[in-house]
Amino acid sequence: MACIIGAGSIGQLTAELLRRRGLFKTCFIDTRIKKPKRVACTCSSINGRSSYRCAKGVYPESFVRYADLLIITVKAFSVAKIIRDIAPHLKHDTPVVLMVNGFGAQEELKKLTHENRLYLASTSNGATHKKYSVVEKGLGTTYIGPLKHAKEISVIKYFTKSMPSGTYTASIYDELLRKLAVNAVINPVTAIRNCVNAEILNDPDIIREIITEISPILRHLGLNDSPDSLMHRVETVAANTGANYSSMQQDYYYGRLSEIDYILGILIKKARIYGIKTPCIDKLYQQLKNM
Repeated sequence: MACIIGAGSIGQLTAELLRRRGLFKTCFIDTRIKKPKRVACTCSSINGRSSYRCAKGVYPESFVRYADLLIITVKAFSVAKIIRDIAPHLKHDTPVVLMVNGFGAQEELKKLTHENRLYLASTSNGATHKKYSVVEKGLGTTYIGPLKHAKEISVIKYFTKSMPSGTYTASIYDELLRKLAVNAVINPVTAIRNCVNAEILNDPDIIREIITEISPILRHLGLNDSPDSLMHRVETVAANTGANYSSMQQDYYYGRLSEIDYILGILIKKARIYGIKTPCIDKLYQQLKNM
């Protein structure tokens, strides 16, 4: 049984991808319900529409203690609370995969269970959802790797195989930092301008300005990609997801909490530690905080 905490776009798409390969039974975990129930889920995939029924349980008592795999796909700012709730009920040997935007939430995982069972994932899969109906926007690559000393045990191999272009890597932090660079450009700019991803390509100056500021921060964090390489990555993602709205744009549009502190906020915090000036992302951060 794969238990997924977070029935948003990525959580629901992940459940659908696991179902397609048939390697796991899946359930969603939700503290807001009082007893286990089943929910009808639909997925409008690139190749057609599918429907299935999936268990939805109240955690931790009903499902978490029996999980073969726990996948956390909530917003980054919710990770700490999730961990506090489930830690007393999770078996010590259950592998946990954290698949969230931004950077920094993985530190909370260390409080959950032994580090040799903790994994991080970075995905470029795209989807939107409304309640229990998810629309697949595109399938990219999903990287899975250990937080520190975890081995690629069989259940993680099955999870990796279930993801289109799933790749296990011992250098998961590099992939997380590359995604952080992409998110640091696309998310705040589209949120402020209330636009789809492709529109940022009309302003290469803002892309270059942000990348120029964050590149030395990322180097301090261990990523040695050149600014040109990171800029090319941002432009490629923006082009490939051109008609999509970023998660941060959607959060601001619908008046929800955003992950700004785990994207620009964490970069600014690290910049202060390293003595790096960041006037551009400072301005973007304040604009978003005032919106």
